[in-house]
Amino acid sequence: MAVSAQAETGAFRLLLNRQPLPLSMQAAISSVEVSNEINVPGMFNFTFSMLSQLGNWQGADLDLFKPGDQVGVQMGLGQPRTVLTGQIYAIEPNFAEYSAATVSGFDAMAKLRFGNHSEIYSGIDENRIARKVADAARVDLSTPGPPVMLNETVWQRQQNNYHFLLGRCALINHELVVDGTTVVFRPSAEGLSPVKSLAFPRDIRRVDLRLRVPTEGSTVQVLGFDPATNKPISARSNPNTVRARMGGSESGFDFIGAFPDAAINITDPSLTKVQALQSRADAEYMQNLDRFIEGELELEGDPDLNAGVNVRLTGLSRRFDGIYYVRSSRHHYDDATGYRTTLQLRRTGA
Repeated sequence: MAVSAQAETGAFRLLLNRQPLPLSMQAAISSVEVSNEINVPGMFNFTFSMLSQLGNWQGADLDLFKPGDQVGVQMGLGQPRTVLTGQIYAIEPNFAEYSAATVSGFDAMAKLRFGNHSEIYSGIDENRIARKVADAARVDLSTPGPPVMLNETVWQRQQNNYHFLLGRCALINHELVVDGTTVVFRPSAEGLSPVKSLAFPRDIRRVDLRLRVPTEGSTVQVLGFDPATNKPISARSNPNTVRARMGGSESGFDFIGAFPDAAINITDPSLTKVQALQSRADAEYMQNLDRFIEGELELEGDPDLNAGVNVRLTGLSRRFDGIYYVRSSRHHYDDATGYRTTLQLRRTGA
């Protein structure tokens, strides 16, 4: 029977297989960190003190943890909320005058990285392909977006499931996130309603932003071939049907009038329907806008702010105020600095 545990302070609570830790282990934990990022497995780690050579600490049991145990990390003052649920992948003890150990692991997305696979998917949409991939990896998966069908036949050639799904995401502007223990294969949430408004300097300790002119993709034309008519087909990106401005008055491409034309062409003979070409063109258009405005924000710890949500920033300037997409988040607690959250942000308009 697996050992189970729970540790808590004013800023975090750790759940190990849903049972309480000994009180001595609660006191031994000195730092906790959770990182999550769009399209990247979320990671946790925590460090605890063990028995020192001087004999002034007893009770932190290194053997309490084993690979595969489930760990739930909750953070926040007052009522901690879950920021990640994952499994232990590594245990790293360090034996010295004051011995300590770090336990780390990943969320459910990491299971897609095991092995490589060769499969053929015929006559099914991208949502059904993703579900078949997840079933093979024994991963729970949800597909909240409408079905999109690019190809009649899709090959997975000696590729792990994680990189295969990332490749499918890139073709249709989808993304992978994790909700609890479920991987979510969904259309990008960039530009949706913000979950929270943050004002500088009231709510934000620091924010660093970079606006850079996009150099390609202002118009994307994708060329394919229709075997039924034996003729080439094409589609052009439509900026009016995508969330390019993110609540601003202009997209990043509206700022490049003083620069050379940034249109691009893509040829993909595997796409045989105009609807598939349109999906590919709009996905490429948005991906070329993703780095228009990027930045990093630091604030007091906030467990509601994780990768895949939008926030509204105010108090900066007319151009830089607005909706930003949280590309990644880092929640960190240690005894010296307390609980802090750092966000990586991006914005496609202004």
